[in-house]
Amino acid sequence: MRTRDDFDAQQAKDELQAFASKSGAMVCGVAAADAFDDDAPEGFRPTDILPRAKTVVVVGGNPPRAGDWASPLVELQETMGTSDRINALGLRIAKFIEDRFGYYAVFIPPGVNKGNRLFLSIMLAAELSGCGSRSLAGPILHPEYGMLFYSAIVTTLPFPIDGPMAVPACPAPACVQMWEEEATAPCLSTCAIDHEGCLGGSLADGRIAERQYDRERCTTRVYTYWIPGFQKSLEAALNEEDKERRKMILYGSFFTRTLWSMTYSAQNQAQCYECVRVCPVGLPYRTKK
Repeated sequence: MRTRDDFDAQQAKDELQAFASKSGAMVCGVAAADAFDDDAPEGFRPTDILPRAKTVVVVGGNPPRAGDWASPLVELQETMGTSDRINALGLRIAKFIEDRFGYYAVFIPPGVNKGNRLFLSIMLAAELSGCGSRSLAGPILHPEYGMLFYSAIVTTLPFPIDGPMAVPACPAPACVQMWEEEATAPCLSTCAIDHEGCLGGSLADGRIAERQYDRERCTTRVYTYWIPGFQKSLEAALNEEDKERRKMILYGSFFTRTLWSMTYSAQNQAQCYECVRVCPVGLPYRTKK
């Protein structure tokens, strides 16, 4: 472990990024802890998690494989989830910071805190650290890799800050062209909010001018077999007085798939990726022979 007397923040960051890359991270960035104050509510900021927090380290990687995107069997992404691996990497990095540099580091767990809210917005962390930018489709997108899974670590170590991307990943040039010709984009046309979809918005001067997202509607599709599905099925089973009908609920395919989604797939929650499937951002990376 280094002593504070010989501490070099930039060298420490170089070591951190080398360790993250060797451990499987595709991207690694650093955000200032106080950069969250304008967008994150009180109680859900880095300093609420770790007093004297100075920075938030973000790592991204482990997206679905190219073959998963190409397969017509969309259920593959429910049962071959890769998002849990990025959480394991986040834990390793927190331990690395404490053991190597002697500063506090807290891995942000993927679960929820009070009011069913995340302990810290990982999307906001990824954006503020320059690991990606917000998109019309909703997820944070990296300009080279497209959709990644992210993990965040709050630390008292004053790493040099990266800050948000100067040029956002979304919209891609192909999306700008489609907007100019058809007043829509691939993700918007796939899940149009005006046609019982979840997404809406507009572009202006090659940038996102407006975003619309129906969170409640999307949740009913994305989290079909995840915790909300389990809670709904369990409630239905508890309220069902007929023994045979109750068995049909508990042993049927819906409840079984829900249990698989919650266990085998770890943190892979989504059952609908169609907005990202048609997104041109990161398409060269996920296109193979």
